[in-house]
Amino acid sequence: AASRGSGSAPGSGSTAAAAATRGPPADMSLTAEEAAPLEALGSAGATFLDEALDEAQQLQMLHLSLQNLPEAGDSERPKTYVPRNPYPTPSSFPQAPAAVFDSPSAFDKFDTDTLFFIFYYQQGTYQQYLAARELKKQSWRYHKKYLTWFQRHEEPKLTADDYEQGTYVYFDYETGWCQRIKSEFTFEYGYLEDELPS
Repeated sequence: AASRGSGSAPGSGSTAAAAATRGPPADMSLTAEEAAPLEALGSAGATFLDEALDEAQQLQMLHLSLQNLPEAGDSERPKTYVPRNPYPTPSSFPQAPAAVFDSPSAFDKFDTDTLFFIFYYQQGTYQQYLAARELKKQSWRYHKKYLTWFQRHEEPKLTADDYEQGTYVYFDYETGWCQRIKSEFTFEYGYLEDELPS
């Protein structure tokens, strides 16, 4: 009974003192015989039940985290609209573009001139990408050297592995903002933009 003290009683030995300092609070200190099995098991034996609960909790958290996987846009800063040409307008006037212009389905309703306008005057935007994608669906092809859009006017007269030659319609965005016809034009495939899906 003398060895059940605070661990500093005479004759309790260094093992009991060590167990008392590592073990439960002083009012629940263990004898050398009671502390020995816990010391033999080490931390794994003492925390077996805690680890089993931890594993179950970890599995539950993993299953919950699968419902909220990160997306590519999560690492980007939120996009706030900044007008390119700010102009003071009444507060009743819309201060940001309508959300319909972010919808790919809206672009198949635009006429060709509108798509060209968006492509050339909304550079670097998602809308430019959507306009280019819609132009490609309408069989327009972007020429990277001339920086303009071409469309076959008729089937090519000559076709090779790296080019085709024939009559094309092209969009003149610099001098007339209109479609023009170019006869005997050689379209080298090396200049064909082919990164966008058609």
